[in-house]
Amino acid sequence: MRNKKTYLVITPFFPSKYCFVGSYIYDQLNEIRNQTDFNIEIVKVVSIFNNKEDYTYDDFKIKHFKVFDLPFFIFPGIFNTFNKLRFSRFLNFRNVSNIKYIHSHVTYPSAYISEDLNCKKIIQHHGLDVLQLKNCRFKFLRKFQKNYLTYNSIKILNKFDLQIGVSNLTLSKLWNFKKYVKREEYVLYNGVNTEKFYKINNKKNNIFTIGCVANFWKIKDQISLIKAVEYLISTGHNIKLRFVGTGKMLDYCIGYVRSNKLNNFIIFENEMSHMKLNKFFNKIDLFVLPSVYEALGCVYLESWATNTPFIRIKDQGISEILKEKKEMLSNPHDYKDLAKKISFFIENDIDMSFPAKYDIKYIMKSFFEQDFFKNNA
Repeated sequence: MRNKKTYLVITPFFPSKYCFVGSYIYDQLNEIRNQTDFNIEIVKVVSIFNNKEDYTYDDFKIKHFKVFDLPFFIFPGIFNTFNKLRFSRFLNFRNVSNIKYIHSHVTYPSAYISEDLNCKKIIQHHGLDVLQLKNCRFKFLRKFQKNYLTYNSIKILNKFDLQIGVSNLTLSKLWNFKKYVKREEYVLYNGVNTEKFYKINNKKNNIFTIGCVANFWKIKDQISLIKAVEYLISTGHNIKLRFVGTGKMLDYCIGYVRSNKLNNFIIFENEMSHMKLNKFFNKIDLFVLPSVYEALGCVYLESWATNTPFIRIKDQGISEILKEKKEMLSNPHDYKDLAKKISFFIENDIDMSFPAKYDIKYIMKSFFEQDFFKNNA
């Protein structure tokens, strides 16, 4: 083990026995484990107030590093000098050594605490808010904090050797910052583990069934999908809509469904494990995610892997992959246009064979064939 080069991963997301958030990072690392000879070390960054202990997940040992900072995302990184010192000691104490690459996920705190470590540094951006400028909860602080965070984050990101985005759209958000120095960049789409998501030969539904899997946040815009289904029902369509997820907008959506007597057509279900989610995708006729702020959207690709067609919104990351499928593209916040697109799939069978190039195996193979990873010895 000592002779192996270490691939150190720093991330706020990674699945556990009780929560599958970050499963795409697990799939990514599982392929790194399968395809390379690296010693993989995973550090999960959490708040200083977090009391979670280290754990093992599929033979990956997850170490927790507690970041000391003010709560509620107030001036994040204000104690970064202290945290970097603590992190260096943390790595020494945990015998994490011979580091060849650091792969940090999300700018803060992952990039902040690893900016000065002496190795090749990678930062991966998963969302369109690449500097997390929208995380501040207090309106009176937002303008000042935006300037503070932009200055510090760009200065730190410029120290990284490789910027990764889950779409070209994601990387383009970095280009909006004048002091960002554009060096080496790479688009690493969130590939699909086709051992988890695949087509099952189910019987056809008697009622055309739509599915939506997402957190109930305003930007996911589930209410437009509800109104689209309501409109289709009013025009005589026999249709069912299944939602999976939780979040702040859930009660509002449930209230709208009840008020408009749509309970017999629209169902709300709890979050599911991937094993159940694969069955879910296979039991629906169409997947719809009307999100208006989406870097890529793993669920689109997971749906596609089961050969289930999907509808997405214009100008989101997923549009880079399916430019030619206009019938799968709807206008943002336009429930009538969305209803029109849904009716197309009610009336037409569309072949949605999943391209092998978006399998996580091929995605990660291409990633490690870059010049960036040559001379690993």
